[in-house]
Amino acid sequence: MGQKGSSGLFRAVSAFGVVGFVRFLEGYYIVLITKRRKMADIGGHAVYKIEDTNMIYIPNDSVRISHPDEARYLRIFQNVDLSSNFYFSYSYDLSHSLQYNLTVLRMPLEMLKSETTQTRQESFDIFEDEGLITQGGNG
Repeated sequence: MGQKGSSGLFRAVSAFGVVGFVRFLEGYYIVLITKRRKMADIGGHAVYKIEDTNMIYIPNDSVRISHPDEARYLRIFQNVDLSSNFYFSYSYDLSHSLQYNLTVLRMPLEMLKSETTQTRQESFDIFEDEGLITQGGNG
């Protein structure tokens, strides 16, 4: 930590991925995966468990005064244990079932494109029944 490169920049932290960004009252924080453990291989795709994270404040010049509740919100958020039962993969979609992912992987590209087009055509506008005008202008 704190290694200086030839460009004059310092490496603040090494990370395996970005969990996301969070904003409370004063500015944004980036939540980084700093420790991971390989848990499984699914069809040649590695699945990792988050072992540890690091939260880094992103300085913001527009924030002039510090808010008294910022530290309290930060403590509450840090009570969420991201190292228990949070998994990720760089190449495998964990948000779908194994059956779905295997079906999509085996499906020819032409069929996949036509299925996507079909799904779009079958969609409906939830505001249509209410008689509200949507962005398309019909309704």
